[in-house]
Amino acid sequence: MIIEWIILFSLLGSIGAIITAAIFLLFPERVQKVLIPCLISYATGILLAAALLGLIPHALSNTSSQNILFTVLIGIILFFLLEKLMIWRHCHEKECEVHKVTAPMILLGDFFHNLTDGFVIAASFLSSFPVGVVAGLSIIAHEIPQEVGDFGILLHSGYKRRKALLLNTLSGLSTIPGAILAYYALELIQAAVPYVMAISASSFLYIALADLTPELHRSIRLWDAVRQIVLLLAGVMTITLILQFHP
Repeated sequence: MIIEWIILFSLLGSIGAIITAAIFLLFPERVQKVLIPCLISYATGILLAAALLGLIPHALSNTSSQNILFTVLIGIILFFLLEKLMIWRHCHEKECEVHKVTAPMILLGDFFHNLTDGFVIAASFLSSFPVGVVAGLSIIAHEIPQEVGDFGILLHSGYKRRKALLLNTLSGLSTIPGAILAYYALELIQAAVPYVMAISASSFLYIALADLTPELHRSIRLWDAVRQIVLLLAGVMTITLILQFHP
């Protein structure tokens, strides 16, 4: 059943990403400095391809292009405003202005972000199975580096590792009720699915272009640039292959 796949990817996108991020923190700092930029590059490619090759084309197939693209535009503006209000922010550095926000605000932002991820997963699977897989993988890809950053914030704020893991897990669990609620609500009003997918695409585009891409530009070394491009293209190819070969 579709609901089972929705719950599975909700778990992988929230708890799975948190556990993976916790494992990353066990690595030496020099290893983290190599792996995290690689994850960010790969996640950027996945998010861009998922939005432009998966979510938006499927949304356009059910509704007029003007309505969908206008919804994408509104979504990007909305996420910009949310970030300005410090409710939604992805930071991957231990020292930045975002860390002046209290740890509870970080956890609150994660709660709403993961809740929205649940909506994205449910709406995508209700559209089609391959689009659901694409959306789920996109969420997993960008959640891992985000959760690493969130752990850094909580630890930097004085939380013990066990408490930081517990609080992050609790905030991450909001993906599941968000997905279940969206599944039953959107199943009743199928006309809303293309618009939810358009909003989802705008969130992926905003995260990739406004958040992850500036992180990649922090390094100007030639080898880093080559590695970023290769991993970004690998992310694009991952989504392309899923959409191409899934029946």
